Amino acid sequence: MLKAHGKSPLSTAGNALSRHRKIAFCTLVGAGCGAVLLATLGACSHDRAIPPPARSASPVERAPRTAEVDTPKEMETATPYRANVGRGAELYLPPWFAAKRGGWDLLVHFHGEGRWQQANVEHARLNVAVVSVNLGAGTEPYSNAFKNPDAFDRLLADTEAEVTKSGRAEGAQLRRVALSAWSAGFSSVSRVLTESFTPRVDAVLLADGFFTHFTDPKKRTVNAAGLEKFAKYARAARHGDKLFAITHTTIPTGPYPSVQECVAKLLTMVDMTKTEAISTGPREMHQIYTVDDGSFHIRGYEGTHASDHVKQLHAMGETVYPWLKARWEKQDDEAVAGGAGGAAAKPRGAASPRTSP
Repeated sequence: MLKAHGKSPLSTAGNALSRHRKIAFCTLVGAGCGAVLLATLGACSHDRAIPPPARSASPVERAPRTAEVDTPKEMETATPYRANVGRGAELYLPPWFAAKRGGWDLLVHFHGEGRWQQANVEHARLNVAVVSVNLGAGTEPYSNAFKNPDAFDRLLADTEAEVTKSGRAEGAQLRRVALSAWSAGFSSVSRVLTESFTPRVDAVLLADGFFTHFTDPKKRTVNAAGLEKFAKYARAARHGDKLFAITHTTIPTGPYPSVQECVAKLLTMVDMTKTEAISTGPREMHQIYTVDDGSFHIRGYEGTHASDHVKQLHAMGETVYPWLKARWEKQDDEAVAGGAGGAAAKPRGAASPRTSP
């Protein structure tokens, strides 16, 4: 788990995991990203020219032949595109990345090795540019990096310049922005969501990272003021104006509020309750409850170990990203149907993906 103040209460568990699996709890993890598949062109016609007949042709022979031409298979013409876009940030454009109606979409993810977000985006088949920001372990670097309100604007400007340089979105402009985070990366999301920038953020997607502090540690009273901006965002998501999705484990955090406790406080603030839903999700994660209202979604999972925490990152392509894909595709379809040109429609409710684990 990440640390909110001082030494992380789960550092012991993280160190154990590092010895056995060569990763650090709440640090970069992963394996190779998914392979890119390229379709091939279909074979063309193999018909050979027929020499003129040496005798009068019968009526059957005089009948015109039907041309037999194979239809070329659809293929992806681009390869993945990667580039550094600033301190700790790397850009990835999947092979199918393309602008639509003069605009392209961006997913900025905080914490978690870039190749894992590439794999998650590929699994969900998201048509987005994805920027992965990795600044090390703990909340402090993620909070400090975006303490200056101009820092995120600079990241966006550098990203736009690199996308233009790639030649994959010629003449198009940045359109929709989604923020996602795992663990300590939540601190960056909290910094970026300001009164001035929040209107530009269409979606917030969090994997086992949602924190504040206690106002009364003995009674484990979670600070409501620290979550107010997210309560406001959740209310907007319930009306379909935004997308807000959270997944979490049940990892205890001793003297600091756990994600589970902070989510419970958020639900109280927005007057919502959990629905028990026992099932097995991706990567054998054991789901225990759900929350769904409009475009506001929560999935609670069992798990008290470092490995359970890491699974939350690796499963984002199966847990939270499908909601983003469904929402943005629905907006695009409505924009086309309504003749909205380059502007995406703003539906009251977002389409639901297939049943999410």
